[in-house]
Amino acid sequence: MIVTVTPSPSLDLTYVLPAPLDPDTEVHRARTSSVEASGKGVNVSRALARMGVATVAVLPVAGATGRQLLDLLDADGVQHRAVEQSGMTRVNTSVLQPGRTTKVNAPARPPTIAETDMLVAATSGALAHAREADPGSAHWLAVCGSLAGGRAEDVLRRLVAAAHAAGARCAVDTSSGALAAAVRAGADLLSPNAVELADLVGPDQAFATGERVDPGIVADVAAGVARATGGQLLVSLGPQGAVWTDGVEARHAAGPAVEPQNTAGAGDALLAGWLAGPVGAGPSSAESGEEGELRLARGVAWGAATCLSPGTVAPPAMLRAADVHGVGAVTVKALELSG
Repeated sequence: MIVTVTPSPSLDLTYVLPAPLDPDTEVHRARTSSVEASGKGVNVSRALARMGVATVAVLPVAGATGRQLLDLLDADGVQHRAVEQSGMTRVNTSVLQPGRTTKVNAPARPPTIAETDMLVAATSGALAHAREADPGSAHWLAVCGSLAGGRAEDVLRRLVAAAHAAGARCAVDTSSGALAAAVRAGADLLSPNAVELADLVGPDQAFATGERVDPGIVADVAAGVARATGGQLLVSLGPQGAVWTDGVEARHAAGPAVEPQNTAGAGDALLAGWLAGPVGAGPSSAESGEEGELRLARGVAWGAATCLSPGTVAPPAMLRAADVHGVGAVTVKALELSG
């Protein structure tokens, strides 16, 4: 079972325009529009559920927009545990133009101490239920997205501790100071992109060679973090795929070039595919060797499929096609670490 927790979920409103935005035009008419339940952990659970992988999404909801978010999760067949908050769940907006995506995220309201306590308790309950329902399997908690307010350190510490108390491991996909807090909390897997990794290790770190990121440099830096923490890193490189390392070995995976419709949600799909494990298998405790390569290939394939979709999560048919065809099209290479 993969339990996700999304401290700052949202409704994602997407407009697809037939032509680029014209600053001299006051009214633009969309060709299509859609509304989805979203937020990084929600996206991970939605992708997993579409592929038949057991998952539960834990999230706070507020007001009419929160109720709509839960209705959309029900329609998607995603199991969830919701914590009521005051106010309204935020609405984020994406505008898809030919060759470009513009995204405007509404601010997340900082939770109260009581609301945070309820979110941690709901997460602990979901993890306990997963362990009771399937005691022989490996379980993960994925903490994904921003943590509004000034208590990121405390919240992440408590969530990682809840996972470990339930015999599960904890993956964290966040940014800025919260990513450093996840390191201190003892997360088992960090899932940043290259910019977030650079922010974590220091402002002088550079991964780019011209317009491209050097996977070897990323792997060396990520491996240093992995050795210092005893965990693993899964680093998204955007169109250049992803790097995984446990500090001892490292792999780089990349698929064929694609013309993306919408890159929002691609990193969430990468993490979902990695957590789902090799094609035809469930979560496992072993990530090195052949299984690690299959996990990485699946994650990159799911991420590419999501880029080809106008929404933040690819439709089931596209994810299934990614499993059948996309994984085989992904090239995974071992990287030699310098450390």
